[in-house]
Amino acid sequence: MGSAIAAVALSAFMTGAGSAGSPAEAAIAPEERTGTVKTYDIPPSPMTGALNALADQNGLHLSYDARMTRGLRARGLSGHYSVRDALEKLLAGTGLTYRLSPSGNAVAIMLAQNDTGTQTDAGGVTLPTVEVEANKEGEAPGSSQSGAGLGGRFTGYTVDLNTPAVSTKDNIPILQTPANIQVVPREVMDNQQDISVRDAIVGYVSSVQPPGTTPDSNNFYDGFSIRGIDNVNIYRDDLRVWEITGIETANLQSIEILKGPAAFLFGRMEPGGIVNLVVKRPLDVPYYSVQEQTGSWGLTRTTVDATGPMTDDKDWLYRINLDYTHNDNAFTDFVTNQNAFIGPTITYHPIEQFRFNLDAEYQNTIFVDNANGFPALGTGPAPLPITRYVSQPEVTVNYPNRQERELAGYDWTFDISPNWSLTNRFAYNNIDYRQRETLTNTFDEYTGFATFNLWDAYVDAQTIASNLDLKGKFDTGPFNHAMLLGTDYWYLDKNIEANFGSNPTVPGLNIYAPAYSLGGYVPLPPNSFYPWRENWEGVYGQDMISFADDHLHLLLGGRYDWAEFGAGYSPNSNFEATGPYNSTTGIGFQNSNARAFSPRLGAVVQPVPWLSFYGDFTRSLGVSNVLAVPGQPLLPPQEATQYEGGAKAEFFDKRLTATLAFYDITQTNVPQAVAGTTFSTAVGLIESKGAEFDIAGRIDQNWSLIGSYAFDDARILSGTAIGDNCGDGILCANYGVTVNEAGNQVQNVPLNSGSVWVKYDALGDFQGLSVGGGVVVVGKRQGDNQNDFQLSPYARVDTMILYRLQPGVLPPWVKNLTAQLNVKNLFNTPYYQSSSTNLNIFPGAPRTFLVSLRAEF
Repeated sequence: MGSAIAAVALSAFMTGAGSAGSPAEAAIAPEERTGTVKTYDIPPSPMTGALNALADQNGLHLSYDARMTRGLRARGLSGHYSVRDALEKLLAGTGLTYRLSPSGNAVAIMLAQNDTGTQTDAGGVTLPTVEVEANKEGEAPGSSQSGAGLGGRFTGYTVDLNTPAVSTKDNIPILQTPANIQVVPREVMDNQQDISVRDAIVGYVSSVQPPGTTPDSNNFYDGFSIRGIDNVNIYRDDLRVWEITGIETANLQSIEILKGPAAFLFGRMEPGGIVNLVVKRPLDVPYYSVQEQTGSWGLTRTTVDATGPMTDDKDWLYRINLDYTHNDNAFTDFVTNQNAFIGPTITYHPIEQFRFNLDAEYQNTIFVDNANGFPALGTGPAPLPITRYVSQPEVTVNYPNRQERELAGYDWTFDISPNWSLTNRFAYNNIDYRQRETLTNTFDEYTGFATFNLWDAYVDAQTIASNLDLKGKFDTGPFNHAMLLGTDYWYLDKNIEANFGSNPTVPGLNIYAPAYSLGGYVPLPPNSFYPWRENWEGVYGQDMISFADDHLHLLLGGRYDWAEFGAGYSPNSNFEATGPYNSTTGIGFQNSNARAFSPRLGAVVQPVPWLSFYGDFTRSLGVSNVLAVPGQPLLPPQEATQYEGGAKAEFFDKRLTATLAFYDITQTNVPQAVAGTTFSTAVGLIESKGAEFDIAGRIDQNWSLIGSYAFDDARILSGTAIGDNCGDGILCANYGVTVNEAGNQVQNVPLNSGSVWVKYDALGDFQGLSVGGGVVVVGKRQGDNQNDFQLSPYARVDTMILYRLQPGVLPPWVKNLTAQLNVKNLFNTPYYQSSSTNLNIFPGAPRTFLVSLRAEF
């Protein structure tokens, strides 16, 4: 900011800008002027225009340096606010703050971290000279951290409920959305040193746990259980990314968890909710970051983040994120991991009304498989050391798994008018897998001897995802409408060639006293071929109708899907697997299709601006067309219905936010893997009902927190499964016994779970020091849907300490230098995090140290 211009403008406005107003304006007391609530309808627009509209409506005189608002966009303002609340909402997340004159009819805009000027005897303000950075993406006003906002990294713990979530696709603030939406900001991921998405959301977000029942969700692909229902479909900036491994956080700005059936917005999906990854976007100010992490079990990780303008006019911007991670040895013997990732983005932003982002990603992951867990012994896991490797390394170590993934995509938004915009997204993914696993087939609990099935497979998959959304606002008499109209498309082409089953070249193992074989396995030709095809189109529309002085909101929506699914099987060739289906042998290709209407009805009551109560009804069409037992038709798709109600609130001047939700989900045709096979059977009817509470934000300049609690009663109301028939003392994957599961609890879903994480940022002589810690508590869970064994409850404690050198100590070209130490599972608590069958129980990690050094330029 030019100090002379700023000082003159601020001094003028502070010493008597009110004299320029009309006599009527001067007669209004400052408290009355700034506290009066008015109705606003300012659309998303350049910050300059939004501020001017606010000033015009209130007769305010506005003073600011135009360079500060260049390139900034306001998210809009709709509803009833006082002048102060309106200014805070418009400036939220920009790094700017405001100061009102004593007369209450003039306002100055300034950088938030420089709001430390001292009042002079004449009523003027002396501000320090600062460097203007027009875009402070994600900065929380009033942040206690020096250099807040650099690269959008210092986002704080507070989530602005007055802004829309990316995952809702609309312009409706979270506070007025009839659904539970939780956001994990960038700063939380940094403070907890969350390398993977699973680390970032499992435990510290209510009702989110590791998966279990979905085939392969524990074995290979990343997935989650949300509200007691498994989900292996992740979304990236609102587009589906199907069955990928090793999702990491290097290029993420935040993670959103949209609870409940989001099928209305995203098509065929599981009704527990979705995980939506919000990717970092290019900035129009240069920023560079290099971080080096090292930790237990031979972990090293290097990440680079670079962004800035490509041209002088800042029409073209870039950002690139790099990551290389290497584990010499995980806490489980033999397990190693190597991951390389690059994610470049180019933005074209020639005018305020148009923004285009072009994305690419490449990921190459090589790892020794650890998909085979511990077997059950009696009513709990076998008492093995958590380092024990229950697989044959002659297969998995000599022939490690590999994932190679390429993504190309784009998104653009055009503001047709101040109230209407059009958004188009597109993503193409190509994924090639080499999977090698030895999975326990039988286990003798007396001798400890285990035999293995082999899964040695080539998998390639191509997906296309796209959507087109039209958003707008208009009025009809006393009713304000926020409209969303859209269409989306999804296509999957997946082919698997595998050698699967009991393989005589893979020897058994005494898991009580293992003598591993490190040589001898020779890959055999494929004996199983599985082609998969999936295709759907959907159209959807919703209208949020606001009335009664913006205290009442009614959401009406509906979606119609046309879906096709095909799957095949053959022991001989892909040609035969895609040929005519033989119902006797189960060989050949089957097709199925589904059409369904999914309605949505929601209501929100907002008695005061900081509090809302909501209710919601939704129905969804799921994705579970999977291979049934040979000779049976494809399983029908899931269908689900949910009733949800709750409350949302903001406290401490909107720094702390909380959500309370109650839900009841019923789901039909839920698939369950048949042990020892690649096939599934339908469980029947599942109900998941419960309550959840989340709180996040800042209490004051020093203290920040996130916390959660979930009560989830997920049960099988009706259904049968195919269990083993190997006899007493032998657990096995052979099937043939029908088990009635009605009344049983769904596996891996704790009745009670919760967490709290607290951070203290020191000020004064110790400014730059932050300490934090938290505990994750998970109650007892059933290990399988037959409820034959259980996973014990546990409490895990995590801690953090970091020190950020102050700018005056660093060279002028270094903006931040941060050293950090995290200890996860501080007290080395043994626990089991999930289970997929009684032969696959997965232990959690022991005490883990992680040290980080990050330099920002």
